[in-house]
Amino acid sequence: MTLEIAVFLSMNGRAWEALTFYKKHLGAEELLVVTYEDMAKRDETFQLTEENKQLISHSVLRIGQTKIMIAEDAMDSSQLYTVGNNFSLCIQSADLTEIQTFYSNLTSDDRVKIIVPLNQNIFSGAYGILEDPFGIQIQLMHDERLK
Repeated sequence: MTLEIAVFLSMNGRAWEALTFYKKHLGAEELLVVTYEDMAKRDETFQLTEENKQLISHSVLRIGQTKIMIAEDAMDSSQLYTVGNNFSLCIQSADLTEIQTFYSNLTSDDRVKIIVPLNQNIFSGAYGILEDPFGIQIQLMHDERLK
């Protein structure tokens, strides 16, 4: 499979607690954990402090056949954390053209807000964040590991 959609939860500083909870109570399997300290090793512009170095930049759990992604920060950093704006859909594909097409299709609607334009970054050949007309934030990510 080269396409999947995962729920992405922003935990406002409680990501480790959430990981522990889901592993204990739902039998979640930890697939990936990247701390802010790990990110700073990959990106010298990443702002690392003693207070944030152990916070989670990104993590992936598997519960059954479903992946849940968990991090500290909300997708739109201009919004204050509120239960209700702390989740998004993450559409991932090993097919770069598929991600670019989704982005193009979604942004052709004037009601769609671009939060982060689709661009290459340190973890993806193409990554962007949009907000649909219904207030749902959608991450689009090219991920070759899905091949």
